[in-house]
Amino acid sequence: MGLFKAVARCYIRMFDFFGRARRAEYWWFFLWQMLIGAAVGGTFGFQMASRAATDPAFAAMMQDPIRAEAYFNSLIAGYELPLFAAYVLLFILPNLSVTIRRLHDTDRSGWNIFMPTLVGIVSGIGGSVLMGMAAASGSTGGVFAAMFVIIVPTLIASIVFFVWLCQAGTHGDNRFGPDSAPDRPAPEPSHPAFAPALDGEAADRSEVARKAAMSDYYKRHVLPNIQKPKAQ
Repeated sequence: MGLFKAVARCYIRMFDFFGRARRAEYWWFFLWQMLIGAAVGGTFGFQMASRAATDPAFAAMMQDPIRAEAYFNSLIAGYELPLFAAYVLLFILPNLSVTIRRLHDTDRSGWNIFMPTLVGIVSGIGGSVLMGMAAASGSTGGVFAAMFVIIVPTLIASIVFFVWLCQAGTHGDNRFGPDSAPDRPAPEPSHPAFAPALDGEAADRSEVARKAAMSDYYKRHVLPNIQKPKAQ
């Protein structure tokens, strides 16, 4: 699956929160969002820098935070609702749906999408309480402990969530639907007894390999033990 096919599928299925999405679909759409964001930001920044280089009054205005904020607000005045709707349709909805379907592909509930946020909220509240207690007592160690509680659990939750999104989907159907990548190689059986039967040339090659392995084992481990008494 390439970039354009993955992006098209994400937009077509932006309201599908029940199926499955393979890794390529998710990560191509993630790259697409980064490219669009970089293109828009780069174009806007280039235009602002070009104008500032030729217009000293504009450059002076950009150095004043209050005037700069007022200028940027004036650019979108009257367009807030259309811009918000476009952002939701182009990014928020398809990203939300493909992330949920990516979790489904690993046989995890879509509710896990809230896991990093919930961990961040809980750790933030706990860290804030510790920070207040440390500030009241003047404990430097308590401040570091509060920072640890705020940062580390959220970081770990984010890493775990990232690993989930990188994992291969479950092979075959799962509780969320059919395999998102039916062409993926089947996993090796955990025990030879569960290996599929071989036919034709594959069976012949397997038999030859089996006999060669038995002969090698006999020569290495059985025959020397038989010959030892004769040598004595």
